[in-house]
Amino acid sequence: MRALSVLMFLGTLLMPSLAFAQGSDLDRLIYNLANSEDFRVRTQAALALGASKSERAVSPLCSALADFNTTVRAASAAALGRLALSAGKECLQKRLGEESSDVVKATIVKALEVIKNGGGAEPAFVNDTKFYISVGKTSDKTGRGTAEVDGIVRAAMTAKIGETPGFLAAPSGETKELAKKRLAAHAGVKGFFLSPVVTAEYAGDELKVKIDVAMATYPDNAVFGNFSLFLKEAGVSPGSTAEENDLIRAAAERAITKFAPIAAGQ
Repeated sequence: MRALSVLMFLGTLLMPSLAFAQGSDLDRLIYNLANSEDFRVRTQAALALGASKSERAVSPLCSALADFNTTVRAASAAALGRLALSAGKECLQKRLGEESSDVVKATIVKALEVIKNGGGAEPAFVNDTKFYISVGKTSDKTGRGTAEVDGIVRAAMTAKIGETPGFLAAPSGETKELAKKRLAAHAGVKGFFLSPVVTAEYAGDELKVKIDVAMATYPDNAVFGNFSLFLKEAGVSPGSTAEENDLIRAAAERAITKFAPIAAGQ
């Protein structure tokens, strides 16, 4: 189970850039990574920090490489790779010699490779690849920090893309020109862009999460439709961040499942 979770985070090295975390938002993510008792909150904070493009994220992520939870350590290593800043290279190399988990070691090696290549990684097109998918920035209507919610949605959607036969996620920071070049080299592969909007509402002790997804061609971004889905959970009090995160994550994964037959019909 741990190995599967960590492999899902490896997919974040290939996913498009997350929202930039700035100001108090960045401070909150750093605090959550260092102090939250919930490993899921620490994990999501690490992923969002990896998308922040901020040098301030390096030190807390390096510290989190020593977290007692394997998933948090892997997410922190992946996040340092996504930052692709030379300042993170030294702590990754140091941790590699101390790390006991083979799965986390593999994540560190991948992160070091990404930093060496200057950020990003070449997408692995294979014979079965049919759809090349870029996930856009999440529009957050939950009333929470955009970077955190965006990190949850993109991590979940990208991981699910990696698990879906025929699907391949576009890498971080891909330009329109590079996307066209890559698709031109793989005739028959269709490109799609997904733009998610997330809403969370409480009715008494029931939480309802809604995700709306606009669909477009990629990289030309010609919109051709949209779809929505809802998930509900009872017994959740307003402000229950961990439960919200779990339901948002589940909704994002199901959005990719729902998109699969749509893509096949295009």
